[in-house]
Amino acid sequence: LPEKGDFILAPGKIELLVKPGDEYTKELSITNRIGRTMNFNINVEDFKGSNNPEETVVLLGEEKSRFSLKDYLKPEITNITLNHGQRIFISVKISIPKDAEPGGLYGSVIITTNPPEPQGEIEKEKAKGQMKMVSRLGCLLFIKVEGNAKEDGFLKNFITSKKFYENVSKKNPISLQLFYENKGSVHLNPYGIIEVKNLLGKKVGEIEVDPFFAMPDSLRKREVRLDKELLFGRYTALVSLNRGYNDIIDQKSLTFWVIPWKLILIGLTILFFVLWFFKWALGHFEIKKKTDNN
Repeated sequence: LPEKGDFILAPGKIELLVKPGDEYTKELSITNRIGRTMNFNINVEDFKGSNNPEETVVLLGEEKSRFSLKDYLKPEITNITLNHGQRIFISVKISIPKDAEPGGLYGSVIITTNPPEPQGEIEKEKAKGQMKMVSRLGCLLFIKVEGNAKEDGFLKNFITSKKFYENVSKKNPISLQLFYENKGSVHLNPYGIIEVKNLLGKKVGEIEVDPFFAMPDSLRKREVRLDKELLFGRYTALVSLNRGYNDIIDQKSLTFWVIPWKLILIGLTILFFVLWFFKWALGHFEIKKKTDNN
């Protein structure tokens, strides 16, 4: 296995619809690509959403969340040593209590590197003064307990970072940002589509908004990019977003301009010199004609 200086944890996300009292066993794999023998610690933590749209989730360490799952997660082992290129599969038992209320439960299995202590005088001497590098990866578990959970999410805002753009391309796309607020007791998976129309109302582009998760008590930002080239003038973007439950659709629109002012300025400059040249040429031609007549 090629050395990449990292390790792989798969899958990165598990989503389950369960009933109170259910038990499941899920399998995770850890692959060492660090380039040397490494110790790995396996722990569980809760996570939650955030009202800061720049944060997708927040890991809570020892803290419990309102929708805690950590007490119901039990990995079969808590540490393992892997040689470079070695992969191991570990089982994680998920036990839902019989009195679990309808709604969401959220936790994660966190894998942390724990470099082995140097052996021998040479290795110990090399390790002096060096920082102990620790890496962490997590598998997020989204558990929904069946029942009458509170589903309450909506599209709060739809914006673009600028109102005027000089040009649009794959290297310089327009950023369209959706803000989705979830006030319910279970995570939601909104999805939708964005239509882009010109000043005459003709559709010039369409962007799919793939399903994304929004945690309870959180504000989630989803960014999509428009990279269609050869745009010029005023455009309207209309988003139709399915809330992720009961087939409810939220719609919002925004406008933006694409004005390649540098090209326009160059064109006007060239036109000015062309007109000036013709005026100059005509003036000299008339003078020469009058001189020839005399």
